[in-house]
Amino acid sequence: MKYPYLVISDDLENGRADMLTIGSFRRAKEYLKKKPRKGVGIEVMIASARKLDGISVAKWFEDIRDLYSFCHSSRCQIVLSSGANSMYEMVSGPCLDAILKACGIDPQKHWNGMNEWLESRLSRRVSI
Repeated sequence: MKYPYLVISDDLENGRADMLTIGSFRRAKEYLKKKPRKGVGIEVMIASARKLDGISVAKWFEDIRDLYSFCHSSRCQIVLSSGANSMYEMVSGPCLDAILKACGIDPQKHWNGMNEWLESRLSRRVSI
């Protein structure tokens, strides 16, 4: 393979994945605490939060804050994505920044860290 790619999985036990997609950090928290893998990306999709009521949205934001703290302490990377299945579900950059700010995360610092993480992961996957 001469092209960079990431291995993404929603199976928390997949040891080969570069990025794990989780639906709920509250459910995945105990497993991730037991077996944290340095450098793995943990993806949270905004699409799942679109259908929540007000109280659940507040809990979702709290989960993002907790996940960010967990990722920072375990040297993982939080990946916030739209989770879009169509172009109508896409989320703009300013909206992503607003979500990060609402969670107490500096967007500039997050995107710089995300870029470094992505480059380091992709550089491992390129073969010539």
